[in-house]
Amino acid sequence: MRRALLLLALAAPSLAHARAPQALACAVIAAPEGLEAQLADSVLSRDAERSKPALDTLHALVDRCAADQFLADKEREAYFGYVLGRMARDGLDPRLKAEGIPSALIDTALDIGPGNANNPATQVTQGDLRRVANALADAGHDPAKVTPVGWGLISAWIAATAQMFDALRVLD
Repeated sequence: MRRALLLLALAAPSLAHARAPQALACAVIAAPEGLEAQLADSVLSRDAERSKPALDTLHALVDRCAADQFLADKEREAYFGYVLGRMARDGLDPRLKAEGIPSALIDTALDIGPGNANNPATQVTQGDLRRVANALADAGHDPAKVTPVGWGLISAWIAATAQMFDALRVLD
């Protein structure tokens, strides 16, 4: 028993600073089925009242995982942003596919992903949408045929991605 407590005490600081993939995935793994779709709806609608139940559920999950990982308040807030962005992307991806828009194309066009620029973003710009439109055209998809729903999904994907990577910068 004493050995287990010693090992736990030695491991705790490294868990708080290492941000192992399984630590980042804690809330995602613990989430009830369908939460990613609800969070995607939250990012799409930007309606705080309608999003409240999903965000409350996410806060509870994040609080539990943050306590397990000994996260300070600033890290806890960043972890919430990370999980919100990550799970919203999980909910948006199949919707983008249904519209014929590969999410990887958006990520490539905007230099998003591990080892890429992942520029911080407070809003989706016309430049972002132009880069995505050019990437669609280069891939043989006519950007003029993207529906308003499709452009809304693209904008939500960009916002969720920015949220996720902005939060990761704080957690690293």
